[in-house]
Amino acid sequence: MHRFIFVKTSFEGMHQYLDAPSSVSFLRSMHRHLFGVCLMLEVFHDDRELEFFIVKRELDNYIANCLATANLSCETFAVRILEHARALYGKNRVCRVSVDEDGENGAVVFDKAEKIEGSLLDDKVDFL
Repeated sequence: MHRFIFVKTSFEGMHQYLDAPSSVSFLRSMHRHLFGVCLMLEVFHDDRELEFFIVKRELDNYIANCLATANLSCETFAVRILEHARALYGKNRVCRVSVDEDGENGAVVFDKAEKIEGSLLDDKVDFL
């Protein structure tokens, strides 16, 4: 059995895609999004090994202090959050991060080397 917790948050941010293809050239201009974040972490027992409120508070603090004003893609936001979570909670637990723009499109990152066949981390299963 594999156990996971997840926390969700959002933040307002501005970014631009300078090399956007001509069909979406409007993305070259600075524009606003409400970025949604979901952080999923493996836990090793059933009794609040990682407390939701503490994990979410730490995620919100990291975003506010390190990411909210960065001009990054969803993929890069997700990688930075994953790296921060690994530093805080250890590299021995499965971790997965999704970042979306306005609840529509986004990116998901996780370490394939830690993929658990047939679990929530299977490539064929949608992520939260």
